[in-house]
Amino acid sequence: METILFFIKRKKLLKDGTASIFVRVTFGRLSAEVATGKSVLPSQWVATKGRAKGNTLKTKQVNAFLDQMEYTLHDLTLQIQREGKQVSAKEILSRYKNLNVPKIGILTLYAEHNQEQKELIGISVAQGTYKRHETSMKLFQEFLMYKYKARDIPVNEIDVEMLKKYQHYLMTVRHNNNNTTVKYLRNLGKVLNLAVSRKLITNSPLEELKLKIEAVDKGFLNKNELSKLATKEFEVTRLEQVRDVFLFCCYTGLAYVDVHSLTANDIIEEEDRLWIRKARHKTNVMCHIPIIKPAREILDKYALLAQATGKLLPVLSNQKMNAYLKEIAAIVGINKDLTTHLARHTFATTVTLANHVSIENVSKMLGHSSIRMTQHYARILDASIENEMLNVEKSYE
Repeated sequence: METILFFIKRKKLLKDGTASIFVRVTFGRLSAEVATGKSVLPSQWVATKGRAKGNTLKTKQVNAFLDQMEYTLHDLTLQIQREGKQVSAKEILSRYKNLNVPKIGILTLYAEHNQEQKELIGISVAQGTYKRHETSMKLFQEFLMYKYKARDIPVNEIDVEMLKKYQHYLMTVRHNNNNTTVKYLRNLGKVLNLAVSRKLITNSPLEELKLKIEAVDKGFLNKNELSKLATKEFEVTRLEQVRDVFLFCCYTGLAYVDVHSLTANDIIEEEDRLWIRKARHKTNVMCHIPIIKPAREILDKYALLAQATGKLLPVLSNQKMNAYLKEIAAIVGINKDLTTHLARHTFATTVTLANHVSIENVSKMLGHSSIRMTQHYARILDASIENEMLNVEKSYE
């Protein structure tokens, strides 16, 4: 059974000369203490009783409060035992503190968070970030209904066990892989951190869940595959256009969202060389990319379209692009999952690093804020190893 002791700290008085009343809960051999929010004059405190003496209205109110608090702490101990959970002094006091916290639902808080994100789109938040949080909120809503038949749940009732069940739900019912699951949980974690900052909960239960992003090789096109794709003639115009946009990204390293918004204002000419100078949509970091011959030929091909629409290339939605790229891969005979993002990997690997462009310069062209980000794209190619080892071999001749 727990032991409850009320006490004051006589050496740390408040400005009005009173001493704060604390409560110490002991269960087993471990104790935890917290301020009750009440105070008395040291001369009024009876340590053996753990109460204030006197018949004034204030002392009567203080003692009534302490009586009720002691009763509530006993009741919380029994509640934890009925739930079959581990009882501890820390858990008892944690539950007591949460009794006085407003019962705000996690989805209510999430909706508020997302509304703030929506208002910041184009200022400090990307459209994609807002949409990802909307999806994350919807998924947790579906989980609550699926597992608990609940439309919402107080944020202070979310614990690590519930998060583990949500993790299991995402990977089994929703069939998400590990990395996607981790991203959804971390999105939820941002709202739990918001709850901590508002003192709705003392700490985020997500901190107790071990989450790790697994390294995934996204793939890239090698030199032969890139050439095979570039020389293929298509009878269907939409496939030819999608192929051209994909190739342009392979030659420039532009992400889908950046090539989609590419206009003539992003092209500059310096010393007879055309450059793309554009702030990346995702990071707002400026990238400075020389337009090599095959990329320039693609721009020339769609010059009339650019004059008519202002867009330099006929870029479809990302969803349609990726769907048609799968069709293109089958036609060309490339046994890889072609996506718009694979083009960026191809630029970093086959087009630049494999041709001895320094990783520092590749990083600048990709618009990365650090080389560490670029290393995610960089691969050590067999051809590069062979070329460098040939130089080593020559030193022994």
